[in-house]
Amino acid sequence: MRLLLLLFCLCFATSLAAQHYDWDAFVEEYTSDVERAEEEDLQLHLQELKELSEHPLNINTASIEDLLQLPFLSEAQIEQIHAYIYLHGQMQTLAELRLVPLIDEVTRRRLSLFVYAEPEQQNVKDKLFAHLRQDISTRLDVPLYYRLGQQQANGYRGDPLYHRIRYQTGNSGHFKAGLRIEKDAGERFYDSYGAYAMLHDVGILDRVVVGDYRIGFGEGLVMGGSTWSSKSAPPLKTQGGIRPMTGMDEVSFLRGAAATLALGKHIRLSAFGSYRKRDATLTKDGEVQTLLTSGYHRTATEWERKRNVGSTVLGGNVEWYNKGFHLGATGYWQKFSRNLNPGTQTYRAIYPKGKAFGTGGINYGYTRYRFSFGGETAYSTADGGWATINRASWSIGRNYVLSAVQRFYAYQYYSFYSSALAENSNAQNESGVLLHLQAEPLAGLQLTTYADFFHNPWPRYRMTHSSTGQEFMLQGVYALSRQHTLLVRYQLKRKENGDRMEPHHRVKLQWTFEPSKRLRLQTTASYHGVLDSKGFMLTQNVRYAMGKPNLSFNGQLGYFNTDDYLSRIYVYQPALYSSVSSASYFGHGMMGVLTCRWKSKNEKLWLEARYGLLRYFDRDEQGTGLQRILSPWKNDLSFQLRLKI
Repeated sequence: MRLLLLLFCLCFATSLAAQHYDWDAFVEEYTSDVERAEEEDLQLHLQELKELSEHPLNINTASIEDLLQLPFLSEAQIEQIHAYIYLHGQMQTLAELRLVPLIDEVTRRRLSLFVYAEPEQQNVKDKLFAHLRQDISTRLDVPLYYRLGQQQANGYRGDPLYHRIRYQTGNSGHFKAGLRIEKDAGERFYDSYGAYAMLHDVGILDRVVVGDYRIGFGEGLVMGGSTWSSKSAPPLKTQGGIRPMTGMDEVSFLRGAAATLALGKHIRLSAFGSYRKRDATLTKDGEVQTLLTSGYHRTATEWERKRNVGSTVLGGNVEWYNKGFHLGATGYWQKFSRNLNPGTQTYRAIYPKGKAFGTGGINYGYTRYRFSFGGETAYSTADGGWATINRASWSIGRNYVLSAVQRFYAYQYYSFYSSALAENSNAQNESGVLLHLQAEPLAGLQLTTYADFFHNPWPRYRMTHSSTGQEFMLQGVYALSRQHTLLVRYQLKRKENGDRMEPHHRVKLQWTFEPSKRLRLQTTASYHGVLDSKGFMLTQNVRYAMGKPNLSFNGQLGYFNTDDYLSRIYVYQPALYSSVSSASYFGHGMMGVLTCRWKSKNEKLWLEARYGLLRYFDRDEQGTGLQRILSPWKNDLSFQLRLKI
């Protein structure tokens, strides 16, 4: 019987061969909450997902913790995958995912980028350093223009080139290590660097990381790691524990050592310690006014702010899993080498003050087939504040998933490492309720809708009183045929800003045509209206992959016209491998991007190039301050070399 079902799945998969799905298509789909496309946490989140796609998991041997790294998988779906493998044996092909009850078409498509199906080879898995693979890449960005900072004596101290080098080694079983160095444009030296080494699944050691790492436990209320919560995706699961820092981010990581012990089948015990220097602006008394996150050290002023405050972090976590239940506790203590004094401005009055801080929380949850519940409640010593987030998800058959999230973050609560669902950048000073529905009512039709209601009791930036807001979204994706797909999305957000309510109306129409695996055309029309400000943008994407010469091209051409910055349009752009690129456009102009990638026959050598173009029709210069370009044109070149051994 299983053989007949497998043959059916293979035949079905073959019939859909024209529907080519790759990383760029995933990002377009996954980042449908376009307003957040410029945020650094999303950029870092996508970079880490890119790393996972480059080193996919064997679905037959992937643990719960491994699959928890994939943010689009729910606990119920992970449970169903493991149940299928337990009952029917290891998967021979990913087409068997069609036999897993709760895995819908969208999830199957996304999983194809991050997992593969291959029978487990015990002789390979048992060797700690067997079958090591090397991955070396270097990237150089060359701007074909000068910024004002390069033309002034008191401007940028270094050349305008950006350069980075990344090296990684490891295997699919137990070991992984890497290092990175980076120089930003305008910097004189390679002042960003890091390294890590990780052991995984070695006896009682579930995972050990030395060097740079990130942590996520519970719902991300205490320690959220690199998670990015999108309202357009169903609220799903707990975080993925300890993982190495593989991206190029200069801020959002810990440096030291962390370990997770597997105490039997049901208990995980983790401990971590970190010490690193942070960039900060200081007051005249030498106190920290603002912890900086840009990572730039281009000017004399930025150099003075470089790593001038030390941060020590000690903490731990314990998790218990059994028969669908999970219960855990997370806590950390942090001490800075300087006193934090954010100032007297109203919106900054709730920021943490002092040197030493502690945050702890309890997370809980239950998953049973089609129902999943989870939450976390935490307390911080900064000002004695509480916070809680609770979510529930119910799969109504294969085609409907109904979810709800309740959140309350007191303005006295603060965690330096939180990353939970929130309208604002921090899990602080906010309460709200989110309702979410994901449905496939007809074959080929995928509907997503949500409604979010939020309230901020303490005045935010540019506000003099408490504020409220609402956000609604309805999206439909319909596969007209194997070659044609239509996406329609409408989003309304009403949020107070500057003591007035700003209703944001966003509309996106997108048509995708894939006549073959080699060619993909995508036409997108976007509209953004805010009060009396309106803007639209048209973009055309073309991707083409040649046959025997392993050569591919990815191009984008766009035209935009907005009244001002308020009605700006966000766009995801083609990027070099292991990179993510997005930008916002306002005013009147055009943009273009073209990438080219060549791979050797054995795919061990990669050569890539990227050209970016921006032309404004309504101004003679662009940018502000030292970033100003005294021309309506902006042209960039990027080159990347990658060697896999």
